[in-house]
Amino acid sequence: MSGRPLPWRGEVWWAKVDKRRPVVVVQTDAVRDPRVHSFLIVPLTSRLHLAGLPGNVRLTRRATGLAKPSVANVYDVQRVLHGDLVECTGSLPTSDLAALAEGLRLALDL
Repeated sequence: MSGRPLPWRGEVWWAKVDKRRPVVVVQTDAVRDPRVHSFLIVPLTSRLHLAGLPGNVRLTRRATGLAKPSVANVYDVQRVLHGDLVECTGSLPTSDLAALAEGLRLALDL
């Protein structure tokens, strides 16, 4: 890997996915290792009506470091390569990360 920092669970990043978009890293820190070249993420969207879907989490601008409120869409879990994580904007508060984890448990029946 390059000398770029590895992401931590709960961090919000701009990433190259289908286009440049904000994402939350949801992969456990237990596998945070330079040999791991990909990370599990949940995309964020500005389509606030999606907050009404079970498991999705509405996030404030302050929580994400983004210009607009957003929704973590747990129905769109994806994998991105380390090189596709462009810029970290911040880290979710513990309460938001816990709500996101609960949403993933619901959506994935864990």
